[in-house]
Amino acid sequence: MNISTPPERLRSVAASPMFRLNVLAGFTGAAVACLAWLFLQLIDGVQWLFYRDGGFLAHDLGIWALLVPVTGGLVAGLIIKYYAHEARGHGVPVVMEAVAVKQARLSTHVALAKGAAAATCIGTGFSLGRIGPLILMASTFGSEVGQRTGLSVEETRTMVGCGAAAALTTAFNAPLGGVIFAIELILTEFRTRSFIPLVVASVIATAVARTLKGDLTAFDSLPPYSLRSPLEYPLYLVLGVLAGLAATGFIKLLFSVDRLAAGLQRVPLPAQTALGGLAVGAIALSFPEVLGNGFDVTHGMLQGQADTTRLRGPDGILALGNLTLLLVALFVIKLLATSISIGSGGSGGVFTPSLFLGAALGAAFGLLVAPLGFTAPPGAYALVGMAAFTAAATRGTLTAIVLLFEMSGDYQIILPLMLACVVADAVCYVTSEHSIYTAKLAQRGVHIDLGAEQDLMRMLTIGEAMTREVMTFAPDTPLEVAIQQVEDTGHMSFPVVEDGKLVGIITWTDLHNAVRNHDRHLAVGDYCVREVLTITPDDTLAQALDRLGQKEISHLPVVSPHDATLLVGLITKGDIIKTYNRRRLVRRKRSWDQNGESL
Repeated sequence: MNISTPPERLRSVAASPMFRLNVLAGFTGAAVACLAWLFLQLIDGVQWLFYRDGGFLAHDLGIWALLVPVTGGLVAGLIIKYYAHEARGHGVPVVMEAVAVKQARLSTHVALAKGAAAATCIGTGFSLGRIGPLILMASTFGSEVGQRTGLSVEETRTMVGCGAAAALTTAFNAPLGGVIFAIELILTEFRTRSFIPLVVASVIATAVARTLKGDLTAFDSLPPYSLRSPLEYPLYLVLGVLAGLAATGFIKLLFSVDRLAAGLQRVPLPAQTALGGLAVGAIALSFPEVLGNGFDVTHGMLQGQADTTRLRGPDGILALGNLTLLLVALFVIKLLATSISIGSGGSGGVFTPSLFLGAALGAAFGLLVAPLGFTAPPGAYALVGMAAFTAAATRGTLTAIVLLFEMSGDYQIILPLMLACVVADAVCYVTSEHSIYTAKLAQRGVHIDLGAEQDLMRMLTIGEAMTREVMTFAPDTPLEVAIQQVEDTGHMSFPVVEDGKLVGIITWTDLHNAVRNHDRHLAVGDYCVREVLTITPDDTLAQALDRLGQKEISHLPVVSPHDATLLVGLITKGDIIKTYNRRRLVRRKRSWDQNGESL
């Protein structure tokens, strides 16, 4: 029996694909932690430049609350318009689309523009969060690492997930939440070969981030919340239902405003973003809490506190009903401000605003049920409401449960947290077809709701599966000749080309009809289909299947992406199936090899 020596084993491990992937994952985690620190410093720098010490809530801003967001919107709009149009909106959908249909390829050009535009918007007061842009930049770094080191598409997808996991980990000091986020929303799969690198990236990112800014939970100094009575379970169930319905309203409002803004094509983008800043600033004149990501306000709600000075009467007593109304008002106003910020073309995330909205909803509900006498403090309901709303809006239920546990460091409230999250997600699933991340993608025909095997169909392109040597007919080819070709070759369809341009397609069915009508003396041009459904080499196999299903056909001419009349190939259902099966076997073999080498 041949037993290798320890040095040989070490060399074998060091040369294995899994070892290499983990080393790159660790490097990505460390780099992303530094990148996140720089990005957050940039946001703080922009905020300090305009608002000085104390931030958004420490001063009576007056007209400044109008001028600063307008300026930020104008600058961000110029960056987006002249540098990278894809930098508008929130970043997570861009990452999800790249993993699903773009072979995990992300643009560094877009990521840099995203960072600059987002820092400008958030720092000047747009009602947006920092997580979305950070995830896009971190995922782009992972994509670049994968591409530049010669990793396969599947391994590059894992590196993109490592970047996303490290970003969330660094932002919230929540390593497990970052891993779950990448699995649940970015990679949409749980496999050993991707799980191990994700953990490595998150652990390294956590270590580096804690070195830079200390080991603190995102929401520190929270009271120890717990379930006071079993009678609270029905109350948390009701809160879950409310959070699910509210999340549905948020999704629909956000993209209604986005569609409305998309209709303003005559208005230059910088003017749109400046108008968005003006609208947010006008809201902030009465409710400055909506400025920025609202993280400090959210923290106050979780602690059972709020800026309630304006609601105190002459005797200094704060009415319970007034505080509830304030929280409801903050929920509605933040909902509107965030929708305007995104819809006007601003750049930033919606994850942190979702935390704000959930906390406001939960705190208001906690105050309403407080007179029952057996409930936990409103801060407990704010914590649960925050998790439930985020779970419903993002469809990342497990992410929300784990992340909120790590962010609060409180295990006593975990059972109500789990109950409210799953109820909220179920309600939103019934009332809204898409999440806050996938709704925009669905409008462009990209559906991120499929399994891992179907994801493979969206990763493979037509160029990998199509037949390039295609037999064609001219329109004046006699039908007798065409019929003979079908009999000789067994092919079921032939593109019809005239002067080098695709003009139609003729199938066995068309020729059969000609025989049945005794029209053999006619030419191919008399029976070919002129309105041809085509596809390009850059499209995916999933898109080809969708188009084949539309017309219930089995073939598609492949044309140049730059000239819809230039034929470059032909693809059939058989080509799609063969390519899919071949790649699936390669994927499984690689998985077996990597798992065996990692044991």
